[in-house]
Amino acid sequence: MEHDQEVMKILARRTASGTLRSRESNTVEFKQSFNKGNTPAYAKTMAAYANNSGGYIIFGIMDAPRNIIGLKNDNFDNLKQEQFTDALNALFAPAIEWEMGTVTLAEKQEDANGTLVTDLKKIGWIYASESEFKPVIAQKDNNSENISAGDVFYRYRATNGKIKSAEMERIIEERITRERENLLKVLEVIRKSGTANLGIVNYSSGKFSTPYGVDVAFDRKLVTQVLKKAKFIKEGSFNETDGIPVIKVRGNIDLAEEVPVPEGNPDDTHPYLQKQMAEKLGISTQDLYALIWYFKMKESKKYHLPITTSQQSQVHKFSTFALEFLQEKLKELNSDEKDFNKIRAAYKNRNKKQGEKVNG
Repeated sequence: MEHDQEVMKILARRTASGTLRSRESNTVEFKQSFNKGNTPAYAKTMAAYANNSGGYIIFGIMDAPRNIIGLKNDNFDNLKQEQFTDALNALFAPAIEWEMGTVTLAEKQEDANGTLVTDLKKIGWIYASESEFKPVIAQKDNNSENISAGDVFYRYRATNGKIKSAEMERIIEERITRERENLLKVLEVIRKSGTANLGIVNYSSGKFSTPYGVDVAFDRKLVTQVLKKAKFIKEGSFNETDGIPVIKVRGNIDLAEEVPVPEGNPDDTHPYLQKQMAEKLGISTQDLYALIWYFKMKESKKYHLPITTSQQSQVHKFSTFALEFLQEKLKELNSDEKDFNKIRAAYKNRNKKQGEKVNG
């Protein structure tokens, strides 16, 4: 979805006097200005969008009448996206996927002398995507917005209300349907594999479920060592490996899953702050943010843990696995600076491209 174009379409529909014809709806909410102190209110709206079908908060629009006035300061441009994301994640879970941007309107109007002049008005927008893992649920109380831990908000026309039974039932049914479809995909992979003698490794329980109804316990460290030494080859590209163990991979697999999620005290399992990571890697914090975002490391607990330090703030801690992973990636990137520059550019422009996530 091209969000700038969608916002421009909303702003284009006006009356003869210039008032917006578009009203607030299931997918649109207008705000006169952006204020960081109103983050809980924005988060509540974004959670309601995420539980419905997604939507926009558009800044720079008066309430009544709905005139376009534009943003009057740099509060929106100066928004630190990582801090805003942390604030959202502190209030709601699972994580809300969001993007932001601005559009500029060039409008003709008469000055005091009756001369037509061009007036530039900057409009800000935040888009919250429909969540893949509904429902998005409040994690803690916020008195200013009447949010209680456990609340589920849903976008009903132009308001954010606590979800009703019909919508919750639909979310549950959609989730069951999605899980059923995913299971069918797994069964199809098993069917195409040509064998029914397949087992499932459960890292959490430390057991291997066999096709004969017997669960066998295993040492997760031993399995990890075997996987690290094994050479992964995609189906159709088999090569001689001179005795190296081979695991044949059918379909798509995240090879990072060979590393179990660390267990124990977070200070021990995830000892590094972002600044410490950057120092150990010998790169700037901005380059580190770009790499973390590009490789989606905050989406995996084996690499990253958000640690709540107070009611309003979090810090990000990273594991030794994360440090080792980035050390290997930097070896590859240092051999070709062009690739690193592409990652930097993608991170810088991540809000302008469809489908990219703001999570740097």
